[in-house]
Amino acid sequence: MREIFEQLYRENRFCRGLLEIGGRRVAPGAIQVPTLAVVNVADEIAPPASVTPFVEAMPKGLGTLIEHQGEGGVGLQHLAVLVGPKAHAEVWPRVLDWLDAQA
Repeated sequence: MREIFEQLYRENRFCRGLLEIGGRRVAPGAIQVPTLAVVNVADEIAPPASVTPFVEAMPKGLGTLIEHQGEGGVGLQHLAVLVGPKAHAEVWPRVLDWLDAQA
């Protein structure tokens, strides 16, 4: 577990194209499926600066990024996109539309 934590989080090997799995290097550019990322601009745990480069490194047209502006009343902004009233009204419909478009 420690090795995975070091390679993925501290060294950012996957996003940098330096992660090896089964003797092969893997990177965002090798992803072959549509991928949706939702980021809260007020999130200090996974801020846009940590998510956007990953989506931008994916093959063109496969990565989609939805930004949530954060909201008051949610104690931990990292969870606001899941439980906030604005997220339910604004973000989740976009997530469902994206999922429908993939079908």
